[in-house]
Amino acid sequence: MLTSMCILREVIPMGNAHYPKVDISKYFNHKQRTYLVNVSEDRDKELYESLSGTIVGRSRDSITLQIPYSTEYAGSVSESRKHTFKLITEAMGSGIQVIADLVRVEAGNVFHLKLHSNLEMYQRHQVPRIDTTIKLFQIQCNSSLDVYRREFRKIVDSMKSQGVPSSLTMQEATINLGVGGIRVVCEAKVNPSVLSLFFVGLNDNKIPVCALGDLVWSRFENNMRMCGYRFIHISKADQERIRGFIHVLWKKRNVAIPQPRANWELLDRMMHDGAFGSP
Repeated sequence: MLTSMCILREVIPMGNAHYPKVDISKYFNHKQRTYLVNVSEDRDKELYESLSGTIVGRSRDSITLQIPYSTEYAGSVSESRKHTFKLITEAMGSGIQVIADLVRVEAGNVFHLKLHSNLEMYQRHQVPRIDTTIKLFQIQCNSSLDVYRREFRKIVDSMKSQGVPSSLTMQEATINLGVGGIRVVCEAKVNPSVLSLFFVGLNDNKIPVCALGDLVWSRFENNMRMCGYRFIHISKADQERIRGFIHVLWKKRNVAIPQPRANWELLDRMMHDGAFGSP
């Protein structure tokens, strides 16, 4: 998982409703993997919410994405409710991000997005990650994003009021953990699910971190199937708990802690986003 630091903002003539008159889509490639970060005005600002997709179409101020799992957005696009995202990808070795409005969702989880004119390029840097052994519980099944999100809210609310439920049997697992995601060992004979819910114990006498991840990669290493998940639904407070946990372990291992950088890929805002993505 990556972080970023803005180094350039593209100056683009403004069209109606702040949409560009020039071809922004030239910065995006067909079949390129990209992320959508929720920056809608009615979002829960205490949560980091994201989606992953692949570009399947582009034209001037529009991008079409294929999302690999079912979402709740198909029936919620209307004039009265506006869904706005920060679209993030990589081009020419640098990060690209731009604000986009969801126009419609077609069958097959195909998102049609209208791009704004505030395109930004930024340098990419590695965020803190660490290999460690920790208490972990994982839930995976072939369900929609909406089902996973409801389960996320249900369990988190229950843990806050009643503690960790007995059904969450945390077991020791060797993982690689970062603010943006997790690498875990998966069953070799079972295809990993596209979405997975993680409960991570940080040994801080608090309830486990709860995070929903989507599968980024899966491969065999030393006769074990390793899976990398990117966190797409996690509280911002838990992001900071993970960062603090990694820094504590770094200190114990005498690893130099770098100066903090603006974590633009993980935050739901832009460098020059104006009204969008207010914290």
